[in-house]
Amino acid sequence: MFGRSALVGPLIGAFLVMATGVADASTSRVYYSRGQAGYTATGAHFKVAEVHVTLPYASHYARELGQVGLGVQLWSAATVLDLRLSACTSRACKPGGRPVTRTYRPVLSVFSRSTGALVCSTLGGTCPGVPSSWNKSRFAPGKSVDMALVYEPDTGQVDVSVEAGRSGAAYQNYFLDPGIAFKQARVGAELGTTPWSRVPFRHPSRQMRLATFWEPATAPFEAELGTYRGSSGCFASWWTRHALKMTSNGASSRRPEARPGGLSNHGCDFRVFLEP
Repeated sequence: MFGRSALVGPLIGAFLVMATGVADASTSRVYYSRGQAGYTATGAHFKVAEVHVTLPYASHYARELGQVGLGVQLWSAATVLDLRLSACTSRACKPGGRPVTRTYRPVLSVFSRSTGALVCSTLGGTCPGVPSSWNKSRFAPGKSVDMALVYEPDTGQVDVSVEAGRSGAAYQNYFLDPGIAFKQARVGAELGTTPWSRVPFRHPSRQMRLATFWEPATAPFEAELGTYRGSSGCFASWWTRHALKMTSNGASSRRPEARPGGLSNHGCDFRVFLEP
């Protein structure tokens, strides 16, 4: 019911892109954010952003963070689509609180890129037609889940799903205008309440691995990113990739708080670390 093949169809097959001789992605300037760390792809019109991620025990980071989020995003000039799984690290959802093991809940949020304002959210019930099964879904730490965010440019429909084995949740009742150019796709950790929120953060005494993002290295091969024209791949494809690092002010002048590690498995796999 929740298979990603139903959403992505012919886009499944990252290794097909590699095998046809498409040049490796070019690495461009680093992007900085107040609340995100991972990788960003630019230089194409993206309609798909998806990934496997192993959900960390958020309570392990209670000293450093108030919440842990893992997600995928599509960015246009006006709109940001944000699909994430998030969990608090402590009772108060603030760094330094008493650690509490929490399950992760899926949330689709739509933001205005120009103002940062929230357009709608499945969490607040402001997006239309949110099924109760979506808001009731929870995913346990330690599990590997599949997250898929798909925009259909012909109809404007936004499809999102989260799967863990045979269980999962889907939401398909949000529509944008057809033909929107999403020129940026992001995959990584989302530690603020919005893509621009400043994150209360305490540096750990040593580097800490926060999350692992990955795709299977054996068949069936899967892609993380897909374009309007039907090409697919991970961050090692013909589009440009950017490391996305988190700092307190979202600029390179500040000490890094979270960053991605190197890419492997044809640009599909990477880890995110909290920085001392």
